[in-house]
Amino acid sequence: MARKSDVIQLWSPVISFFRCYAIVPLRQCHKEPYFERCRGSFYWCLLVAFVYLCTFVFSILLVIDTFNSSSKMIADATFYLIYYAHCEMTVVFFLLQSSDLLQLLQHWIDTERLLEENQIFLGRTVKCQCWFIFIATVIMSNLENALYIAGAVKDAENVTEIFYLLVKLAGKETDLNPYFGDYKDVYGFALIFVESLSEVAWISGDFIIALVSIILRRYYEVHREQLRSQPDVSFQQLERLRRVQLALSTLTHKVAELFSPLILITIGCDVIYILTFLYSGLDADISSPSLLVRFIFTYSFAYVILRLMFSVYLASRLTELPRKTVDYLYRLPSLVGYSMEQQRNRLIKMDLIVQEIQNEPTALSGGGFFVLSKSSASKLFGLIVTYEVVMLQLPR
Repeated sequence: MARKSDVIQLWSPVISFFRCYAIVPLRQCHKEPYFERCRGSFYWCLLVAFVYLCTFVFSILLVIDTFNSSSKMIADATFYLIYYAHCEMTVVFFLLQSSDLLQLLQHWIDTERLLEENQIFLGRTVKCQCWFIFIATVIMSNLENALYIAGAVKDAENVTEIFYLLVKLAGKETDLNPYFGDYKDVYGFALIFVESLSEVAWISGDFIIALVSIILRRYYEVHREQLRSQPDVSFQQLERLRRVQLALSTLTHKVAELFSPLILITIGCDVIYILTFLYSGLDADISSPSLLVRFIFTYSFAYVILRLMFSVYLASRLTELPRKTVDYLYRLPSLVGYSMEQQRNRLIKMDLIVQEIQNEPTALSGGGFFVLSKSSASKLFGLIVTYEVVMLQLPR
């Protein structure tokens, strides 16, 4: 059996993990692109998507009266609704785009073959970085969920009170008796299970942004290192450069096009989630200034901010690399000992490469509404800081 490409070795455990949590309806197989659509996984994802939808609708019913109450309760209601909407839209995205994802993986394999022919490899360091980000994201996300539950039951004195507080937490501080009667405990624990399942759907968008940014950036960096190691670039080398650069640009464009809706969902929901969470957390800190409450709020807020800003930062670094290749081409010296015709052909080829780089955008964007760049990262950070300063200045 042929050796799997490096990118497939990276994607295989990620997709398998997402499949278990009903996000991606794909399973591994022995032929390229080493994944295929699976009816069982499709129905499993469809079932979970339906559960998310029902949970979202019922959460609206639970908090419908909240919107006539205080701004704190409105923020709490928005906090929960954005969470479920984020998970629902993420699962629906992968259900609709599973065929396109398979096509992208096949194109990625073909592109990696071309890159390996030109001695461009991912390397062990990049693989370790991807694995570290994946494991750290899962651990930190589940730790946040555990702290959230621990904060809700911290005042319980016995097991009965723990059950009561967990059901109250699942009901968003709403009395569940009018809806479920004696079955409210069953609903409460079922909802806690759904929230644990949805934790992976919630982090999947940020992780995919970080993963594709690291891999694509590594391709460009190795390619640029090869260019720097060559003092003179002949016409034939320029043609090879053009083929590699065009392959990288095409791959990046396909990745950006496929994941553009997911980026829009992830960034949009994360920003609203952070702002409402900030308001709720500040109010909770004022009303219950205990050390545990402050620790849970600080950790959760720092984790969500770090996850969002880190993924946007990695994507912004990818945007810079094609421009550096253009700068390198413009700094190439003239070839000594070549005829004027050869020099002219070389300049024409360089101009063609520059035009292709400029015509093929390599930036990841959110549905065409924004581009993940350093300026967008600074704007997001400025928005969050401004909102926090305003909240601190307002009366309780």
